[in-house]
Amino acid sequence: MAKRYKISLTLISILIMFSFCILLSYKQYLQEIENTNPYVLVLEGLSINYLNGTKIEVDGEEKDFTFSITNNSENEKSYYIHLENMEANQEIITYLLKEQNNKVNMILSSVSKEQSSLATMLKIEPGESHFFTLNFKESEKLQLAAKLVVDVEDLKEEIFANTILKNNDIKTSSITKFGSEVATENEGLISAKEDTGEFYYFRGNIENNYVSFAGLIWRIVKINSDGSVKLILNDYTSTNGNFYETSNETTIETKLNFSENKMHEILNEWYQKNLLNYESHLISNKYCVDDTILNYENGTNYYLANARLLRDYNENYNCLGTNYTTRIGLLSADEVVLAGASANSGNTSFYLYVPDKTVAWWTLTPNYSIENNIAFFEVNTNGALSSDTRGTYYRGIRPVINLVKRTSVTGSGTITDPYIIKE
Repeated sequence: MAKRYKISLTLISILIMFSFCILLSYKQYLQEIENTNPYVLVLEGLSINYLNGTKIEVDGEEKDFTFSITNNSENEKSYYIHLENMEANQEIITYLLKEQNNKVNMILSSVSKEQSSLATMLKIEPGESHFFTLNFKESEKLQLAAKLVVDVEDLKEEIFANTILKNNDIKTSSITKFGSEVATENEGLISAKEDTGEFYYFRGNIENNYVSFAGLIWRIVKINSDGSVKLILNDYTSTNGNFYETSNETTIETKLNFSENKMHEILNEWYQKNLLNYESHLISNKYCVDDTILNYENGTNYYLANARLLRDYNENYNCLGTNYTTRIGLLSADEVVLAGASANSGNTSFYLYVPDKTVAWWTLTPNYSIENNIAFFEVNTNGALSSDTRGTYYRGIRPVINLVKRTSVTGSGTITDPYIIKE
């Protein structure tokens, strides 16, 4: 009897051990499935669920692609959303990215094959979940194949944006008021949010935003929401640039079209001569022409920037007109005002002021159009924003470019020790 009891006890023990091994193996299997299944991915504390899979296909029919991100860690995380291996029948593709609980701003923007980032630097708190729906505008004309990827942002990675952030105290608001007051003191690096995520801009008398690149000195304007860095030349390339030659040569629409007007041609010629050999460091980015009409009075079309910059002084971080994706452009008038300018008075102290010049310099922003002429915003020789200069006039040109996100640098950003790109 005792022998039979011992045999039964041994069999039960073996069965328990066997069951435990099966359970452990199944748990490991589930963990492997969670980490390898293309629909569910666990990445550095984030659980990413691609509800429709990672494969994006659009072929003339509108579709929604849904996915979610949950932060299972004990720390705040930052992530970005982009497309990989994109093939499409259009150069520029417009998309709508909507977070269902309104925890992330709804994003209506565009991508291209060389810049396929949908959203970057999105922050998520511990225990929080973000639920997204992605669709593409004018999908009846679109043929698109790509892979949808959500990845963790490494905020400690040695890239230019992180170096700038590390070298500056980040402010959440400016000292002086946007548009109505000039910024003559060093107001530092300020964070703000646009439709594609968080960005950072310099304002006032900045002394640590110098960059030496392509044998030229540039100034950092902002860290874009995709992690690239926007630069403006510290001097003029020319003092005789214009948007069009005569009032009758083309329509208003063509003159406003940055991809077709003379200014774009002048900038591209300069790019080919001075920056072509440095192209691997540069990325195409969006340049906004705020061509949306505000109102029509006495034969004059006033564009949105007229009220925003000359009367209401409302900060605007999103493009309310047409975005043009290109490797070289000009600043918008809003970016000049963010840097510290105003239409109310001059400013010879902020970092965009260029001394010893007798000619103003252009922005991309129209103020109004009358008959067949457009008045663009410019920056006067005293650093004031001016709004009544016709596009046929000759003014200074200050090219604007964007360095790729993975740029790394040496230096501290001062005039004697500017940031220099590591090759």
